[in-house]
Amino acid sequence: MTHISNYILKLTKSLGVLMAVLIIFTSCHKEVSPTHQVGTTYTVNYAQVFEDFWNTMNKTYVFWSIDKTDWNKVHTDFAPAFAKLDYEVGYYTSDQISLKAARLFKQIVDGLVDSHYTLSLITGYGIDPALDRKWENPAFIGNMFMQNGAITALYPDQVNYYNVTVDSLYLTNKVIGYDTLNSFYTISGIVKNTNILYFSFSSFSLLSQYQNGTNPKVKAAIDNFFTQLTNPKVTSLIIDVRGNGGGSIADLNFLLGRLVSEPLKIGYTRSKSGTGRLDYTPWADAIVKPWYAFPSGFSKPIAVLADGLSVSMSELTTMTIKALPNTIFVGDTTWGANGPLTQNTDFNAGSFNFGYIGSNIQSGYNYYYGSVYTSSCMFKYKDNKIYEGQGFPPDYVVKVTPDQIFLPNDVVDDPQLNKAISLLPK
Repeated sequence: MTHISNYILKLTKSLGVLMAVLIIFTSCHKEVSPTHQVGTTYTVNYAQVFEDFWNTMNKTYVFWSIDKTDWNKVHTDFAPAFAKLDYEVGYYTSDQISLKAARLFKQIVDGLVDSHYTLSLITGYGIDPALDRKWENPAFIGNMFMQNGAITALYPDQVNYYNVTVDSLYLTNKVIGYDTLNSFYTISGIVKNTNILYFSFSSFSLLSQYQNGTNPKVKAAIDNFFTQLTNPKVTSLIIDVRGNGGGSIADLNFLLGRLVSEPLKIGYTRSKSGTGRLDYTPWADAIVKPWYAFPSGFSKPIAVLADGLSVSMSELTTMTIKALPNTIFVGDTTWGANGPLTQNTDFNAGSFNFGYIGSNIQSGYNYYYGSVYTSSCMFKYKDNKIYEGQGFPPDYVVKVTPDQIFLPNDVVDDPQLNKAISLLPK
């Protein structure tokens, strides 16, 4: 590593410790492309790190038109606080200074409306404002998908407790596929004593799994679902994205394109047109296109199951299904991270690094004090409402706690799935 100032090195106990932190940091986060990357100012102290962060957010954060954070006041209040850290470097240990800096960053970003937003610091601190807000909600903590100790003890190998442990018991003619290497599963089948088709999966990597998955059972489960979509005996469909944290936008057409017979407008997107805080592109139509292998789509009733841990693509999927006729949404309000993400090489907004502190000559890798993961576009639904930071509400609210699922005498029950089944033709 070269060209790292003594000021930044004082943030750690030694060069060896810094390198260890860098290795941990880079193993968990991909470096953001430097193209259109305004946050690359060479920094030698905390005051400059803050200025680079503030300026980059000012230029590239896409939600300033709806965010309630007073960004000018942030500069007024926090620039002196970071400058004070530089003075205190000689009086506190590097760990104490790093903690002080992390706490300042947390105060700055705590109220941001972008629910994708996470901030990672090279000192090992990670800040997730939306998740912090969720933890303050008892209903969220009680969600079935949280790592509840009692559930984990019963089912230590299951990532998603509804869909595999519980809901597979509801199904016949079912196919379950696991890709343990990528922590992915999918399940499809017919609800017992009905002709209702059921499909669920743990993340939106369906297309990549279908084409390149390591377990053929995964592809078999997806193919089973696709085949049953054209089965004339099937009366209705349930798509379950509860606990699904999102993923690739390519899945929007791969999955939902099979349900539509013509292009379906689900809303609008816009990004930044320039570096001004309120420089925006015009709203552009967000459209789901029919999948070429399913030109007739699926015209029968559909229920989508989603909850507070349905994030990003899970929310766009829920909204897309609700844009179709004869559909219902059962469960709980979704997470509230609707803004699409893509490489910031494509837009003037999106994820970025800040506080450039040096590079490795041999590898060419650049090191930064911090990295921000944030949406590159704003999404507005077809009803002209923006649900970022709020979540998309269900037609039928059914809240669930673990004691409603795991009943005495090894009986399991799923109130949300039960409600969907009751509302669909059998």
